[in-house]
Amino acid sequence: MATILGPSRTSKTVMVLAQILFVAGLLVGWQILASRGAINAFVVGTPLKILDNVSSWLQDGSLVGHTVTTVVVTLAGYSVALVLGVAVGTLAGTFASLGRIISPFVTFWQGFPRLVFYPFFAVALGYTVASRMIHVAFVIIFVIIVSTAAGVADVDPDIRHNARILGANRWQIIRDTRLPAAVLWVGTSARITFGFAIQAAIVAEFTGADSGLGYLMVVGQNSFDVNVVWAATFAAIVIAVLVDRGLLLVQAYFSRWQSEQP
Repeated sequence: MATILGPSRTSKTVMVLAQILFVAGLLVGWQILASRGAINAFVVGTPLKILDNVSSWLQDGSLVGHTVTTVVVTLAGYSVALVLGVAVGTLAGTFASLGRIISPFVTFWQGFPRLVFYPFFAVALGYTVASRMIHVAFVIIFVIIVSTAAGVADVDPDIRHNARILGANRWQIIRDTRLPAAVLWVGTSARITFGFAIQAAIVAEFTGADSGLGYLMVVGQNSFDVNVVWAATFAAIVIAVLVDRGLLLVQAYFSRWQSEQP
């Protein structure tokens, strides 16, 4: 029965504990090797000094402020890319001729190193929140378009034909057959692209920004303190993990109808 219904609560707990112990073991080993001189602490840092930086930032409130700056830019650009990407992807997956027209352009930008494109936005808009937000959206929107188009197109033709027989118009077919089929595709791409969105926001903060996690990394680089860089990096990782868990719950909610099928 446990095999049929999926992993038990106990096995999930054991898995989480094993993951925590694995990370703790890496950190302890890292600290021991750095303390004994087996690895260069100046180059790789040490967990205790990283923790000291995080603790001091929490005490003076700077970590919250810098994190909020990065999160706002990330979420704004991510939301714009998600809305536009799903809309364009739905049209491209529904209308085959439109999909063929935009496919070469999407493929070109997919292969382009979009993370390094920020200087163009900075020249046009200055070192502003708007330029960083647009950079985030630009980095991830093409992945969302491709995933959405694939999901919308991947609908059993019999389902569409049956909907037409029942009197559904084109919009109703899109809403009731194509979009539900694309939920898993969009959900998966949404989780993947959020990591890229944080990367894009941080890269944009490397130049011209006066706040944000990327700004903290630059401060650490300029002061030759790798522990500061690591501390800001771990803050970004925590954000990415928390948002990924949230997106997983959202994806499960909107795709719950699939688990109800016989």
